[in-house]
Amino acid sequence: MPVIHESVSDSHVDEDVRAAIADITAHTAAIDCDDDEEDISQLFAPLTRAEVCNCIFSTWYPNFRRETIKSEIIKPLEQGFIDYLLADGIMLPDQDDIPQYSCKIEDPESSDSEWSEDENEVEGAAIDIESTSADIRRRIEILGGKVMPRMCWSAPKDASWMAMGNSLECRGPSDIYVLLKSSDKVSSDLINGRYLPKEQLGEIEHELVLRQWSNLVPSMEFRCFVKDKKLIAISQVDYEYYEFLENMRDEIETKLRLFFDDHVREKFPSDNYCYDAYVAQTVNRVYLIDFEPWTLSVDSCLFEWRELAKADSSDKSLGLRLFPKGVNAMGHFSGKYSRNRLPVEATDDQFRGSMAELIKSVAEQTRQQK
Repeated sequence: MPVIHESVSDSHVDEDVRAAIADITAHTAAIDCDDDEEDISQLFAPLTRAEVCNCIFSTWYPNFRRETIKSEIIKPLEQGFIDYLLADGIMLPDQDDIPQYSCKIEDPESSDSEWSEDENEVEGAAIDIESTSADIRRRIEILGGKVMPRMCWSAPKDASWMAMGNSLECRGPSDIYVLLKSSDKVSSDLINGRYLPKEQLGEIEHELVLRQWSNLVPSMEFRCFVKDKKLIAISQVDYEYYEFLENMRDEIETKLRLFFDDHVREKFPSDNYCYDAYVAQTVNRVYLIDFEPWTLSVDSCLFEWRELAKADSSDKSLGLRLFPKGVNAMGHFSGKYSRNRLPVEATDDQFRGSMAELIKSVAEQTRQQK
C-alpha cells in the first residue's frame, strides 16, 4: 500500500505550523495566554461518532441540495470496487467501454512475489467493476459531462497533480480512478476512517460522490468555524494574498454571516463544527462546499485552534481573517499537496520547515500592520 502522508507526517507538520500560528494570534486576538502550556486537546469535548457521521456527504447533502453544488451519490459501493481502489498500482482500461478491469491483489504477508513477464497473466483475483463504471458514466451524463469526485469525507485534492491540467475535472471513469487510486487522503479514509479511531468509528458504508464540475476560484473559498451554533470566525482558505479581497472584506463577511443565519444554523445538527463556503461574485450567492467536525485534526487555516476553542461564542471579534500582503506563500512551498509527488521521507522535514517559516512571515507582516 502507498505511504499515507496524512497519518505519518501531518501530525508533525501540525506541531510546527500551529506553534507558528500561535505567534500570529498572540498579536491579533484577545485571549487569555496565562495557560498556553496546557494540553490543547483538553479544550475540546470528546468527539462523538454522531458528529463525525453528520459530516459524511450523504448525511448532510439531502438537507442542503439548494445551497450546494448538484451531486450524485453512488452508495453502497461494491466490495470489488473498494478492493480495486485499495490494490497496489494503477491499472486502467484503454477505453472506458471495456467491460472488465483487473488488477493483481498481492498477499500482504508475501514479500518475495515476482512480476510476471507475461502481460496477459494476472495472478490473484480479477476484479470486475464494470457495473460501477456504467453507473459512473450514467451519472456523469446527468451532471453535464464533467464532474469532481470525492468519497465520504475526502476529495482527492492531493492527487490532482496526476491529472491533466492539475484539476479534479473528470469526464469518464478512468479519470476518476486515476485520482482516487493516487490519493493518500482517499486511501486513508478507506483503511482507517476519519477523525476517530476505526474501532470507535465502527462500520461505515463507503460512498462515491460525483459533483457537477465547477471551476471554483481558490481566492473565494472560506472556512467558517461554528461554536455553540454561532459563527465565531471565518478564514481565507487559499494561502495567497489578493488585494481585491481587502476591498471586499466587509461584504464577504456579511454575505457569509447571512448565509449561515439563513441556511446553515438551524439545518446542521451539530453544535460545534466547521464548513467551507464559496462566495460566487458573478451570481451574487454563496455555495456550501463541505462540513467537518470541530476537532484538532481539522485545518484551522489562518487561526490557531487554541484561540478558537477559547473564544466566547457570543463574541464576533475574531471576524474574517485574510492572508496578509507581502508574504509569498509559493516562495515557501510549491503547493499545498506538492509533497505527495515525492516519498514522504524526502519531503517531511522540508515541508515542516517551510510551513513554519511561512507562518512566521505572516506573523511579522501582521505586526508591521499594527
